[in-house]
Amino acid sequence: MKKFVYSAVALAMATGAGYANNGWASLDQEISGLSSSLTAQNAGGPKVGGWVITSVTSNSDADELGFDMNEVRLHVTGDVSNDYSYKVSFEFDGGAATLKDAYIKWKLMENISGTMGQFYTPTLRSATSDETKLLFLNRTAIGDALNIRDQGFMVGGGFEMLNWCVAAQDGADGNTDDIAFTVNVSADVMGKGAGSVEGAYGAAEGNNLTVGGFYHTQDAGDVFGLEAYFTMGALAVAAEYADFDNLDQSPYDLTASYLFTEQYEAALRYEDADDVDSSTRISAGVNRYSAGHNLKWTLQYSTVDSDNAANEVDEISAGLTLAF
Repeated sequence: MKKFVYSAVALAMATGAGYANNGWASLDQEISGLSSSLTAQNAGGPKVGGWVITSVTSNSDADELGFDMNEVRLHVTGDVSNDYSYKVSFEFDGGAATLKDAYIKWKLMENISGTMGQFYTPTLRSATSDETKLLFLNRTAIGDALNIRDQGFMVGGGFEMLNWCVAAQDGADGNTDDIAFTVNVSADVMGKGAGSVEGAYGAAEGNNLTVGGFYHTQDAGDVFGLEAYFTMGALAVAAEYADFDNLDQSPYDLTASYLFTEQYEAALRYEDADDVDSSTRISAGVNRYSAGHNLKWTLQYSTVDSDNAANEVDEISAGLTLAF
């Protein structure tokens, strides 16, 4: 790109003496046109982004107080042509970089695309949403368990209110003959659906409802899940359920939030692990959106109740999220 800019400057210097009256205006128009052309040529070029999430947590049961870098992420996205795009992302933890996403996506036909590389296993929104779009500093327990990336191929698309995808990935046993398959279907049955964020902030206007589910199968065991997200103005309600065949557990959770000012949203969540210890977790929090989900403060409290005293914990956390 520098070569084109330098050429334009050299041309202006060589021919400037011949300009009179409207000469400078014409030159401005030519430079403006060249700038617009260069912008259009590089519109699909690499775009760098990412986020930093940091927090401080007090654990009363363990008598601990400390700071934590919850996540440091850097990603590069771009378009190679009208039909092909890509994403590569890394997570930095303790000075080491871990590859998270690395895939190519392309258009197969109208409203249908293919994806190949390393990407999220398409399960539930709580598992595949960006960490910056969450209501709390952490995912739901179900979302955390299903927060998996794997190498493979996926085809998916949308038609009116219906969205679907089918993925074939390596699975828990890696590069063997056994492949893990996942089918995900969701429908925006009311309004514009749930969108890409948890909670009411950033949701579409009016009443919106998305329902969906997935089925995942591999030799290590089958998993299926259901979810529903509803927003009505300042109110948001969500529920999810999963059945882990290999664990013989069927956890569920309920979340509600209310945007009581333009910048503040309160949230409450109940989770039932359906384990042998009858463990449950209740979380309450408040977000202050300084620049939407790209810059927000989070204050939250979480308590775990269980028949096993060793599982019980009470935590208070304050976190800051910045996405760029």
